[in-house]
Amino acid sequence: MKVGGQAYRTIWLKAGDERVVQVIDQQRLPHAFEVQDLRTADDMCRAIRDMTVRGAGLIGAAAAFGMYLASLQAHDSGFDDAMTRAGAALQATRPTAANLAWAVARMHAAMAMGRTPEDKRTLARREAQAIAD
Repeated sequence: MKVGGQAYRTIWLKAGDERVVQVIDQQRLPHAFEVQDLRTADDMCRAIRDMTVRGAGLIGAAAAFGMYLASLQAHDSGFDDAMTRAGAALQATRPTAANLAWAVARMHAAMAMGRTPEDKRTLARREAQAIAD
């Protein structure tokens, strides 16, 4: 979408700070244009649950980026368990959303290809971006 002549996606990594996911607040449209910064998996869960993000495709992309944010928060020890919990928390926000469940499963599969937590974080960022694209 274009706002003030500038093209926007509905979800993206913040320029200069890839630890922040930005979304257009769907609740404010069409009367106002507002971008929210999401920094944690809990922030993303809230955005999905309260319908800041809407629509099957965007919900899937939001879940993928939620997994990425969770990977940034997870400690190296217990990383995989933390990611399992994050996936479950994201799925609980909209239990019937097929794109959400699909995205979480795809993120788990992508991260499983990594050997270390740092590898898995890199894979999570790349896969979340690929899903959004």
